[in-house]
Amino acid sequence: MCFKRQQPTAISSPYVYLGFGINDYYGDANDLRGCVNDINNEVKKLNKEFPEFQCLKYFDSQVTTGFFMSEIRRVMTELKDLYDRTDEIGMLYIKYSGHGTQIPSRNEPNGFDEALYLHNGPLIDDNIWQLQQETPDWLPVVAKFDSCYSGDIGSRGLAGAVSLVNYGYRKARFMPMPGVPRMTKPVKKIAKSDDGQRWIVFSGCGEEQTSADAYINGQYQGAFTWADLKSYSRGSGFAREIDFCKERLFLNHFQQVPELSGPYENKFMPI
Repeated sequence: MCFKRQQPTAISSPYVYLGFGINDYYGDANDLRGCVNDINNEVKKLNKEFPEFQCLKYFDSQVTTGFFMSEIRRVMTELKDLYDRTDEIGMLYIKYSGHGTQIPSRNEPNGFDEALYLHNGPLIDDNIWQLQQETPDWLPVVAKFDSCYSGDIGSRGLAGAVSLVNYGYRKARFMPMPGVPRMTKPVKKIAKSDDGQRWIVFSGCGEEQTSADAYINGQYQGAFTWADLKSYSRGSGFAREIDFCKERLFLNHFQQVPELSGPYENKFMPI
């Protein structure tokens, strides 16, 4: 019996959302519950509030290191082709929800590479950096990572909302590597925030923190994604979005402080 390989979805809009979510990892103890919901919830929001976005989503065993890299490259290439034909500039919005990890590295000052832990293993920050360098100069890219890179240090004091969270389930989105201790002193982010960073990057927590997989409002979902979906709207600025997201997490007693890096000043969601 022959199986026909599924053809990739052709890009038809200058606005594209790429969602990658992994609940199903090897071994039941490593599974998460809210990552697929995170991607589906965001697609619902975009379909309702930002219908110009063409939404593509991939789950569990689809989200390998090779596919993650190749699919982002494919979409950027097709967006360039579309731009060459129409001169229309849109946005590439990338979202990853799943485990993060650290792996030893002799090339890093802190001795670790931060990484996304995809279905078949880690994808280190250098690979994310390489994708940024391949991004066309005219293409705005927003990337959000609802995953952990390391330990737990607590959050900042903010004020002003009512707690909505059921505290029965919380799990860190951190995949420990065998024999590898967690980093205790942060040196860099997975985004490698410096003058060469091309993407606007939201990280679900600080480098020494864990992102929570939680049960909120009757549904398993990522705490960062839950807060973030309530923090942006049409025409909203990214700096304002991260502030609202931090406030919601703090007021609901999540010990994680999301971070924003890259060229986000005076940048907005589509109007």
